[in-house]
Amino acid sequence: MKVGVVDAGTNSFLLLMAERSNSKINYFLDTSTIVGLGHLENGKIKAENLQKALDVIEKYKALCKSYGIDKIAITGTEIFRKMDESYFKKLSEGFDEVHLLTGEEEAWFSYRSVVEDENFSLKDPLVIDIGGGSFEIAYMNSKFKFESIPMGAIVLTDRFVKRYPIAHQLDGIEDELKGYLSLIPQRPVVSIGGTGTTVASILEGKPFDPVAIHKKFIDINKMTALLEKMKEMSLEALSKINGMEKGRERIIVAGLFLLVEILKYSRADGLYISVRGHRYTVAKDMLGEAR
Repeated sequence: MKVGVVDAGTNSFLLLMAERSNSKINYFLDTSTIVGLGHLENGKIKAENLQKALDVIEKYKALCKSYGIDKIAITGTEIFRKMDESYFKKLSEGFDEVHLLTGEEEAWFSYRSVVEDENFSLKDPLVIDIGGGSFEIAYMNSKFKFESIPMGAIVLTDRFVKRYPIAHQLDGIEDELKGYLSLIPQRPVVSIGGTGTTVASILEGKPFDPVAIHKKFIDINKMTALLEKMKEMSLEALSKINGMEKGRERIIVAGLFLLVEILKYSRADGLYISVRGHRYTVAKDMLGEAR
């Protein structure tokens, strides 16, 4: 059996394909497209961005058909939790499974994608996912704990960034984050999602290579130095950095800023990169491998 999972996010739409082979699951395709739904206009999704999202969905459906996918699912996250339900309903037409995830479900599936990854052996990690509309923090402390904070990379960029270079425009946001982050535990930190993988690719100086960056550890000092460098760069210069995902240049500084702040509060000296996310858990569950 082959399954496909579309992760419809605030900034990116991702497609994962997987199949069960004997006792193992083979994740054989994982691709991403920047859509930018979270750049709202008068509190609504821009018509051109919605059309781009619909075009990407059709492209993904066609791709699934070409690979002989038996069942395809779509998940919606922060942008669809706060917008009129008609948006997600329109995007999810024709899917076999439709999941509008709560913040807790998103965090739980994302956490599982790390702790159930046979390539990781970290004990009790703190899993973070910097999205466009929110960021999630998840960990286990006798029972599952999570925070879904509505301050993602798009949200911060649209609220505070009026020009490039960004320079000091993000100064002062630390006070808003303090209430959310002051009590998070000291654990090994694992970053999932496009912000972390893009930062890792930039530091590698190469286009996104999941094999090269999965499990990679990044020192906080390298991240801080990169943040200070990118704060002084024009939007055009940011777009030309080796390893930058096309379309992410506008929000990458805010995303990296959030990563660094989380590391400061967790008192960690760096973080590990995972190329996985909640789509891996959904695919695993669809293939009858739920835990």
